[in-house]
Amino acid sequence: ANRIPTPTLFVSAPTEDDYPSAALAPDGSICVAYTAFTHGEGFDGWRRIKKPPKDFSPIGKPTGGDQVFLARLANGAWSKPEPVTQAGQDVFGTAIAVDGSGQTWAFWSQNVGGNWDLYCRTLRDGTWAAPVRLTTDPGADIYPAATTDSEGKVWLAWMAFRGECSDILAMRQAGETLGEAMIVCNAPQNQWNPAIAAGPAGEVAIAWDTYQKGDYDVYCRIWKRGAFGGPIPVSTSLRFEARPSLTYDKAGRLWIAHEDSPEGWGKDWGWAEKTGTRLYMGTKMNREVKVKVLADGKLMKPAQDVIEMLAPKPPPGAKGQKRKGRRRGSKPPFAAPILKADANGRVWLGVRSRRDGSYSGAGTVWLEEMTFYDGDHWAQYFSVPETDNLLDNRPCLIAMPGGNLLMVNSSDRRNVLASFPPWWAVKQMKKEGKKPPRRPRPKWASPFNNELFVHDFNLSLDAPPEPKLEPIAAGPIPKPTADTLREWEDVKRVRAYRTKIAGKDARIFRGEFHRHTEISSDGGGDGTLQDMWRYALDAASMDWIGNGDHDNGGGREYPWWITQKTTDVFHIGDTFVPMFSYERSCNYPDGHRNVVFAKRGVRTLPRLKGGMGKDMDDQPETVRPPHTPDSLMLFNYLRFFDGVCASHTSATDMGTDWRDWGASKEPLVEIYQGDRRNYEMPSAPRAVAGDKLPGKGCRPRGFVVNALKKGYRLAFEASSDHLSVHMSYCNVFVEEPTREAILTAMKRRHVYGSTDNIIADVRCGEHFMGDEFSVSEPPTLHAKLIGTQPFAKVHVIKDGEYVHTIEPMTAEVEFTWAEKNAKPGVTSYYYVRGEQTDGELVWASPMWIKYEPR
Repeated sequence: ANRIPTPTLFVSAPTEDDYPSAALAPDGSICVAYTAFTHGEGFDGWRRIKKPPKDFSPIGKPTGGDQVFLARLANGAWSKPEPVTQAGQDVFGTAIAVDGSGQTWAFWSQNVGGNWDLYCRTLRDGTWAAPVRLTTDPGADIYPAATTDSEGKVWLAWMAFRGECSDILAMRQAGETLGEAMIVCNAPQNQWNPAIAAGPAGEVAIAWDTYQKGDYDVYCRIWKRGAFGGPIPVSTSLRFEARPSLTYDKAGRLWIAHEDSPEGWGKDWGWAEKTGTRLYMGTKMNREVKVKVLADGKLMKPAQDVIEMLAPKPPPGAKGQKRKGRRRGSKPPFAAPILKADANGRVWLGVRSRRDGSYSGAGTVWLEEMTFYDGDHWAQYFSVPETDNLLDNRPCLIAMPGGNLLMVNSSDRRNVLASFPPWWAVKQMKKEGKKPPRRPRPKWASPFNNELFVHDFNLSLDAPPEPKLEPIAAGPIPKPTADTLREWEDVKRVRAYRTKIAGKDARIFRGEFHRHTEISSDGGGDGTLQDMWRYALDAASMDWIGNGDHDNGGGREYPWWITQKTTDVFHIGDTFVPMFSYERSCNYPDGHRNVVFAKRGVRTLPRLKGGMGKDMDDQPETVRPPHTPDSLMLFNYLRFFDGVCASHTSATDMGTDWRDWGASKEPLVEIYQGDRRNYEMPSAPRAVAGDKLPGKGCRPRGFVVNALKKGYRLAFEASSDHLSVHMSYCNVFVEEPTREAILTAMKRRHVYGSTDNIIADVRCGEHFMGDEFSVSEPPTLHAKLIGTQPFAKVHVIKDGEYVHTIEPMTAEVEFTWAEKNAKPGVTSYYYVRGEQTDGELVWASPMWIKYEPR
């Protein structure tokens, strides 16, 4: 039996109470800042609807927005939360600190006029000062972290986008205000997730991770005697090393924990290739946690690796057991470390874990696990109750003067419902005449609602033994790999490419809108929402991206709000322009469609009860209903809010038989998916295995060639779906770097799909790929392809048939092909597919050309 902390629920309300930060005041009280999201009226839960709405406008009504609150624990009792900001704001995260005089400093990032800046408000003797805006630069200022140094001065560190990249900045208290911003790191590429800690001798350490050499490395700098020392490399291998946490022990040693994952993070992984590493989790390559110690200027490590305790290897000869959610031989993932030294000097470590692999209606269940370093080993971990929530959820640890430890965290109670059978099992139990267990009635309208807990560790431990540490051999910091340098050049070439469309300058914006995260109920292996932004900005060097989580979190308003919020946070000037999107997954033949908007605030569309089409592939087409009400409702919804959609994996059980098409609202299709296959036609590359149709659940009616035969006008794009990374791109030709321009390019079908950083420019006279037009002379196509490797084959395809093939064996291909068999009065579609020698592909979107001789 293990002792576990005693949880106390101290904020429980219909609001979603989240992102807590906590600080210890000189008088022994605890101050907690947090955000409270108020649901829009009627949107606190997800429901099916019985009939299509006549008016879609309620779906776009504003939410109640965010508000920052402060709660205080003093003399064993919690105060009533006090508002720090006005209600109805757009807030991203909090930080809090208390200075030596007892004045409380609350920090938060807020969207005002489209810019995310840091704000501060102080509380002294029960009186609040007016809010102060700390930053004014046009780039987003986010992820604040605060502490108080040994002189009683408050510090603030944060991630600041300045120009095309993010920096790490800091401020120190100067009287009643904070001083000028200090640059902690402004190296090339992006800097992420600052952590801050104050030492016993006046020092303040700030750590972060950087992508400056093409993979994530952890660095720190230490401020002492009025100045920062130079950057200290903490973990700088070619592995994924990120999201540091810091604490100083009683002896002044700096402990640093961070996440760790194998080399090649965010690089080629999918159905066709597995040379890279997925964003979060996979067999024998899960995320781990590393701990290091900076003592007397030397980098050390604990005598025992914490993973040896969290996930010990089975004894020799023992057979591995398959556990729920994991394959035999794999280790459970651990991430989001938090460190804290208690008043006795004992160092505690918390990690997020999904050890039992549980799922609930809100997604994967993650819990906090705690351990501490005890001389020469890590103590047996224990799970902390009421910490079930997302992976991207960091509790706060507070070291009390007597040696006790407190934890403050948010929980959405997802673990409660995870212990009950899913809907399909309940249905089967009822069919068998069994009585399913009764689920508890939720306190609020939604069964998942974020509330705040404090955990009392009830500690009365002796002083810890002197920690046994081992030296870490210093070695040279690796340089960017040849693959990294080559890819940077490939991306630079694509971004520099310019062409003319209808007389206007256009350039290529690379991205996709089918990237899943843990917010999807089936996204346990996809990583956090921040991992998606890291991948798009750094590993894939995209120009835009759209989140593809299922209904942005099962149709719940709160994860939709967070997704929409971060889509605004990471809009980086003209450099990176993310779109508002989600995946709407219906049964075949309606199929899965990914939805895209250029504007924020459009909620996901609920399913129509009984409105989805029936699987009648075994019946002749004359017998099948011509339409399905749910798909028609989706197209009307997109018409109302000016959005578009694209079917994905169309030739599978997740696809469609193309009985419905949204015309201008469905101008493109996911022709290739990195996690699965090519759905162009059965004979296309990456579409078949030998002469068999691709995989279980294939629906031949869904191949894109069948939609084109029906006369549907569909451009081609490629996206990833779950797990797959770095091998599927939706390339749009935009006239300017805006969301509106991206959506316009999609509507015009000025889009092409690729599996690598390949340029495609195909036209007929003044017309561009994706266009529909008439010609008085037989059409002549001009194609230009610039690849990352030589092209083995380039095809011209007309009406589903190969009409011209060349084998150039060069990376740059430019040719003209003239049609010789055009039929007067007939509209035909033409497109170009390129196949590189390394197997990478590019699909230029079709042109629909009607030959009308004079």
